[in-house]
Amino acid sequence: MPDLHLLQKGGIMMGALIVLSIYALAVILFKLWQFANANVFDRSFIDEVLSEIKQGDRVHATQRLSSIPGPIARIMRVTFECVANRDMSSKSREAEILRVGSADIHYLESHLRGLEMTAQIAPLMGLLGTVIGLIDSFSRLGQAGTRVDPSMLAGGIWEALLTTAGGLSVAIPALAAHYIFDGIIEKVRATMKDVSVQILALEDEFRRNERLRAIEEAKRLEMQRKAEAAQAALVEPRRSAPQQQETLQMLKPNYSKM
Repeated sequence: MPDLHLLQKGGIMMGALIVLSIYALAVILFKLWQFANANVFDRSFIDEVLSEIKQGDRVHATQRLSSIPGPIARIMRVTFECVANRDMSSKSREAEILRVGSADIHYLESHLRGLEMTAQIAPLMGLLGTVIGLIDSFSRLGQAGTRVDPSMLAGGIWEALLTTAGGLSVAIPALAAHYIFDGIIEKVRATMKDVSVQILALEDEFRRNERLRAIEEAKRLEMQRKAEAAQAALVEPRRSAPQQQETLQMLKPNYSKM
């Protein structure tokens, strides 16, 4: 098998690069499963849930968010629960939202450092293997003395360059996967921040409208009270007029008895 022959020619550094390639492949497969399981690609529910919250259907919105997996739905649910709790201060509310969001992002970022490290170390390990191979080749040439065969030098160089090729073969896919995964996480982070801000803005608008309705209701009740008081003031003189006439009649002197 020529492939195994090439791997054997690469020496111990090629073995280390094989281990790194297996680790990088395992991380890539794990991240794909993790992202699919965390539902990071589905954003179709966001506008619908926000519309339900705006219309005041909070119970259905909360139930729907509870049934959707993933960090986006979770941060929306936590934000909604925080703003619905009137006992929480604004600082406590923001701290809780930040705590949940940071935990979800930290979970999505797991093993990314290892993938980044693999992308950085693999070329260096390949270069080190090449340098070691060149040192060995020139050492054998020195031992050969005047019986130097050009094919010996060429063979030693290409064998040494195998580790460089192996290191780049491991680093390039690992680096590409790292940038792709990091970009996905950044989009999730931006979406989480955006939906949290929208829910907070909707809640502020709801509370502001609630205060305005309370003020308008108080004004309406005050106007109603004044109207009732004015009406009572108009009715009272009509009721007291006969009483005044009766009092005057009693005070009028009775000349017939004099």
